[in-house]
Amino acid sequence: MSLIKSYLHNQMNTFTPNPNLEMLMQREQLMEDIDCIVDEFFTACCGDDYDGEEKDTLTKFLCDAVCKNFPAQ
Repeated sequence: MSLIKSYLHNQMNTFTPNPNLEMLMQREQLMEDIDCIVDEFFTACCGDDYDGEEKDTLTKFLCDAVCKNFPAQ
């Protein structure tokens, strides 16, 4: 085994994931998904020309709920 492969193999065996970091990354992904879903919904219902405040308000309320239920600590 080469030196680099050996080093990477040892790193993989000693890696301990940070559960808080993982949760924060998943929370961020969920909020990005919410933004996309709301945008697609309003576009499908109201057309491409829709640039209403309701879409942004709904996205903010949903993302605030995510942050409330999954705090950063």
